[in-house]
Amino acid sequence: MTRTPASRNWWQRNWKWFVPVLGIGLLALVAAAVFAMLSLISGVFRSSEPYRHAVAMAQASPEVVAALGEPIETGFMPTGTFNVDNDRGEADLSIGLHGPRGKATVYVEATRERKRWSYRTLLVALDDRDVDLLAADALAAPGSDTREEAPDAPL
Repeated sequence: MTRTPASRNWWQRNWKWFVPVLGIGLLALVAAAVFAMLSLISGVFRSSEPYRHAVAMAQASPEVVAALGEPIETGFMPTGTFNVDNDRGEADLSIGLHGPRGKATVYVEATRERKRWSYRTLLVALDDRDVDLLAADALAAPGSDTREEAPDAPL
């Protein structure tokens, strides 16, 4: 009498391709979750008044435009801290900028009282020098010192 070989189940027939595909799928899922979280955090920073104000000031500065060229764009992920609780808040951000001629970083330190932002630091660090955007703004518009207050208004 001849014996027929025992038939193998699905796992025995397919495990050699299923295990790597499962591993790659799980790795892709973790990478997508990390990317989504970083995008969410970046979106919170980018929608903040200190971020938008700093980028607008840098893009409007003739000294920064001369050093970086136009257009000046921001990097993917700003770093630092941003806390807002009702009428109060704090921001300490580093924002990467780049243009056709080079790269720079904008440093922002601001506090919020009664829904108004006050800037302590608004500085663009270029390769060879720093540009103080608060001093440039005070020179351009006497009587409106952004060190004191900047309204929390949408751009």
